[in-house]
Order: sequence, then C-alpha cells, then structure tokens
Amino acid sequence: MHFYLSSCVFKSCVLRLIFIQNQTFNIQHSTFNIHPMNITIPVSAIKAARKLLTRIHFERLKLPVLTHVLATIDAAGLTLAVSDLDHWLETRLPATINPFPPDSTRFLIPAAALAAAARGDQGSTVQFEGPSTSDPNKPAFKLKLTVVCGKMPAETVYQPEPASGFPERPAIQGHITTVPKETFAALQTVAGCASTDATRYVLNGVLFSPDDGGTLIATNGRQLAGAPARVTGREFILPNTAVHVLGFPDFTARDAAIQQPDNGKGPHIQFRSGPHTLIARTIEGNYPNYRQVIPRDFLADATIPETHRPALISWLRSLDGKNGHGNYVRLTWEKPGHLTLTLRSSDDTDSHIHVPVTISGESRPPVIAFAPGYLADAFEIGSTLRLIDGLSPGMASDPSGSFCVLMPCRCVAEAGPEQVAQTQVPAIAA
Repeated sequence: MHFYLSSCVFKSCVLRLIFIQNQTFNIQHSTFNIHPMNITIPVSAIKAARKLLTRIHFERLKLPVLTHVLATIDAAGLTLAVSDLDHWLETRLPATINPFPPDSTRFLIPAAALAAAARGDQGSTVQFEGPSTSDPNKPAFKLKLTVVCGKMPAETVYQPEPASGFPERPAIQGHITTVPKETFAALQTVAGCASTDATRYVLNGVLFSPDDGGTLIATNGRQLAGAPARVTGREFILPNTAVHVLGFPDFTARDAAIQQPDNGKGPHIQFRSGPHTLIARTIEGNYPNYRQVIPRDFLADATIPETHRPALISWLRSLDGKNGHGNYVRLTWEKPGHLTLTLRSSDDTDSHIHVPVTISGESRPPVIAFAPGYLADAFEIGSTLRLIDGLSPGMASDPSGSFCVLMPCRCVAEAGPEQVAQTQVPAIAA
C-alpha cells in the first residue's frame, strides 16, 4: 500500500512538471506569435550586402519569386540569399532580432524593399517588421520597413511572395580545399576575354585547369587570356556571372574555401569567403584546346614603359567603332625606340600616337594591325608585345606569367607603305 501511494505521488509530480514545461513552451510561442518579429540592421551592412547580392541580376528576372531576397533566421543569426536558378549567393548580416524565433524562420524581402533600405541615412539603422508567426507563408503576411531618410523616419508596407516558392539551396557533398586570394585576382585578369555570345555557351566562362600547376583560361574566339593560379581538384568551367561575383572585394581580399563534388558528380561548385557563400552551376561541355593556338618562337619583343601604358590603353579605348566595325590600329616601327600606332577607320578618319618602347629579339618587329579594343585588353594584361610576323597571332605578356593572345587584322598594301586594307579577322577558337 505504501509503495502504491508513493508511485501515485511520483506520477503526479511528473505530470505536473510536464504541464509546467508545456505551459512555458506555449507562453514562449504565444509571445512570438502575438508580437511581430523586429529585425534591426545597420544601413552600412544593408548597403554592402546589396552591392554583393545585385551581382546576381535577380531584380531583372521574370519569375516573381526570384525578384525577392530570401531572409533566413536561425541559431547563427540573419542570412540573406538570392538565386537565378543557376547561382545561389548568400551573406550573413549583423542584426538585432526581437523576439528571437524558437525555430528557423524564412521569409522573402522584395527587391524594392532592399533597395529602399540601402538608401537610409549613413550611420542609421533600418527595421524590418517580420512575420508574427513561424509560418510566414500565410497570405496575410505583410513586411513593414522603417528607414530613416534625411533624419525622418519613413515606413513602407510590402506584400512579399511566400517563401515556400523560393528555390532550395543546392547541396554539395565533396572535399573542401583552400584557394588563395591571388587566384581570384588572376580570375579578374582573364575574365574580360571570356565570350558573352550565347551561341558559344562553352566559352561563356573561365576554364579552371589544374594542368601546369594551375591555369585560368578565357577566350571569345578573337583573343585568349591566361594566368597561372592555384587550381585544385578537377577541371571545370565557371560561368561569367559567378566570375563577376568573385570579383567582389571581399572575395579578392582574402583566401576562400572551395568545395567540389566527389568524383565529379554533380554540376555545382561552392566558394565560401568569410560571411559570403557562392554556389554556381558549372558549364557543361568540352573547352577548346587552347594550347594549340598559343604562339611560340617569337622573333621580336616590344615593351611599353609602365608610365606610358595607362595613357596608351585610354587612347585605344577612346577609338570609335572598335572590334570588327571596320577600324583597326596599325603598328609601325620607323622611328628607333618608338612604336607608332595609327588608326585607320572605315570613314577615313586617321589618328596616331607615338609611344617609346624597348625592343629586343632576333629581328625588327613586323608591321601588324589589331582591333583597338582587343589591343587595349591585351595591354591591360601585359606590357610586352611579342610578335612573329604580320599574319601570326601576337601576345602581350607579363612577368607574372599572365598573357593575352590576339589575332591580327590581315592587311595588304594598297598605294604605299603607309596604306593597308583590312580583311576578315581570323578566329582563335570555335
């Protein structure tokens, strides 16, 4: 009998304890459900996040849910993410969240709301009044933004899309390696030579090759740029959009972790640098054999002084109708120690510039012509122009090992040594 009474008392105490715990849990959830979640973020953090996230042009996408920013609140804090289905870009922000949700919470922020928040006064904060329930997918959910502009608080209410329609974050299973920041600097060096022609899809990005100790290659068929870089794992082609994201200062300023699928299974690759993560779908296909178009056995080198290179590039960039519109720049070497560049345009406009150069090699540099825009791109990469003859590809190189191969404009003499006619520019790669 005594044992029975003791057992009843014990069960009663346990049930009372469970009841108290349930009541406490319900009170916590009730508090979260009754009071809207207030998220306070420094304007400086919002501006920096928007500069990064808009490198994925999500604001221009046709699908309404993709024109939003996904906000996720979990134990680690606040994360903002955007996606265009081929790329996933996210960043963590410092934020004060009150009340803090007991469970992971996701909701969408319209692009217009993020832009409005970034226009807040410098040194101020913005406040998002988030969902008052752990289910932000309810149709009644409205997002209120309070931002200080001109020392005056402004409030705007938005009706975002349900978070349930936003794409899921791609999952990658594979090994992680460290990539030095110099690789991302080299990536931006060659990026300008990648094709943007949609019909040449495999060229719409930069090739990461582990060969020769690691090489980055980009080409548009008229010019080909390369740079030595640390590349680990398998070979892959990173699309132009991802290359543009990795040009963000936070990526080029520090080393990053790269994660590739094991055994090449899966189309995605991940880059993580500090609070930022980029997941990109790599380009599928066979990259052209770039090695066969890199010229060898140069007969003459001409080095532009670093003090003159920026002005020369600026002059080339200023020329109208560049890159295949009937204009070309002819390089001649009549004056010892000088390079003369003469613009020959389709409308008979002539312009020229004299640049001091240091010439070396087995012979005098040949007379040759290039499209002005492509020549400017080449001089951006290297200051030494290496030549074989007037019909073979030329190459601008840099002591770092970076280079740019460019095809010449084939010219034939017309009335005299100073007049030439342009023929079709040959292509580097199909």
